[in-house]
Amino acid sequence: MAQGVTVNLDSWTPTDKARRLATLVAAYLAVAAVLGCWLGLAWPWYFALLAGVALYAALYFVSYAVFKQLFGR
Repeated sequence: MAQGVTVNLDSWTPTDKARRLATLVAAYLAVAAVLGCWLGLAWPWYFALLAGVALYAALYFVSYAVFKQLFGR
């Protein structure tokens, strides 16, 4: 990392915060769903992965909209 380069967390816009938090929430729940489908329900790994990707996409867009409204205030 270059010297003198810092991340100013106060400069994040509400959209930045919503996008980052939506990514975190969607990824966490999608990984949990993949493991649950694969290990718990004994689905083949490729079906579990496909379900996780679909769930990630759905959760990301829903949580992004919710967090954007929440942080927009």
